[in-house]
Amino acid sequence: MNHEIFAMRPFLEQGFVTLPDFFDTKELSDLRRSCDSALSRSRQAHQETAHSTPRISLLAEGKCLEHDASVLSPILRFASSPRVCALLKAVFSRYGAPELKDVHYYHEQTKRDWDGDWHRDCQFGRADPGLERQVFETTLAVHVRIAFEDDDRLEIVPGSHARWDSPEESRIRRGSERASSHMPNALRIPLRAGDGCLFHAWSIHRATYRRAPIRRTLDALYGLPSAP
Repeated sequence: MNHEIFAMRPFLEQGFVTLPDFFDTKELSDLRRSCDSALSRSRQAHQETAHSTPRISLLAEGKCLEHDASVLSPILRFASSPRVCALLKAVFSRYGAPELKDVHYYHEQTKRDWDGDWHRDCQFGRADPGLERQVFETTLAVHVRIAFEDDDRLEIVPGSHARWDSPEESRIRRGSERASSHMPNALRIPLRAGDGCLFHAWSIHRATYRRAPIRRTLDALYGLPSAP
């Protein structure tokens, strides 16, 4: 399937698209083996990271694994694979070449359950809503993720990538009810093992974090050099 052509219309309209069977079984197996190896090492090395948190940074872990090519190579091949780059080329055609910002491995944390806060990635590090909105309107960042196990933790407000907050969205996202289950029009995005997902990082979104069932989802974040 020509995923990049398939993806563009729903991505532009909704801010996300699922990509069924984005990788085959052999590719998934090699990639998961590397990610699980990094996760296992992180859990052994840290009392909090990979236990109380729902993700690890594979680029940060890579500093500890830089001499183990068998772990890092499949992860870097995924991040720069022709299928991923074709999606990025289509998405960033109006903006210029993106760069890889980070690669995260989402997993089931071991210590507690909680609901994540609604957010746009462009808000991080920007307390001033005006500055955040400027970044929102002039830059772009996207997530490309692939699920190794069925994963329905991600929730997105469709179309929010293309417009600013409604009053109710702003009240939830920037108020005291950031983890509210009543975000208007929110949609849960289920992925089956092997599915990919492309979504706009400036969309209003969140995840729910649970100790069970098992979660194993790889996420690569790409943005313009000036974007977070």
